[in-house]
Amino acid sequence: MALPRFRGVLLCEDREHERFFRRLLERWIGKGKLHVNRIPNRGGAGDAYVVAEYAKEVQQARRWKSENYALVVAIDGDREKLHGRLERLDRRLETAGLPRRTENESIIICVPSRNIETWEIWLCGVRDIDEKQDYQQRFREAERQDKASPKMAVREWFRSLSAAGSRLEEKTLPALSAARAEVRRFES
Repeated sequence: MALPRFRGVLLCEDREHERFFRRLLERWIGKGKLHVNRIPNRGGAGDAYVVAEYAKEVQQARRWKSENYALVVAIDGDREKLHGRLERLDRRLETAGLPRRTENESIIICVPSRNIETWEIWLCGVRDIDEKQDYQQRFREAERQDKASPKMAVREWFRSLSAAGSRLEEKTLPALSAARAEVRRFES
């Protein structure tokens, strides 16, 4: 069920994140005024850009907390994985003199591990994967064959998982399972 119109920011690494998360947000939160903050012209490391911008965006989200405002952060896990990235973002707030994110803030962090294409190909039905390998090329090939796309992946995100499917996802892609928990936390 979509919430009332919102305003917010999607802080992400690149266009692929934007392709996936913009669709996800529209289905999840509804249409609204969304500003996308991603690395301009792919000039450098996307993860470093997200970390550098994080404290500024958190300050903005905290200023607008009484509004229907959300900050959604998407940063690939790469080799650091979920917990490494979360710790890195927490340290960024600390170095900026800000308190860590709390559970009651509308700040959602999604850490696709190893990268967003891992989630996309999983959501499109490929199960012989893990969070250690890079599936960008495999996803691109599936896209060329019309077997996968960000749009298909987002549609599958919202399908109900069986108990067995949920356990398999949690075991195989714990970062995706954690992102689903982030979504549920925001909805409540």
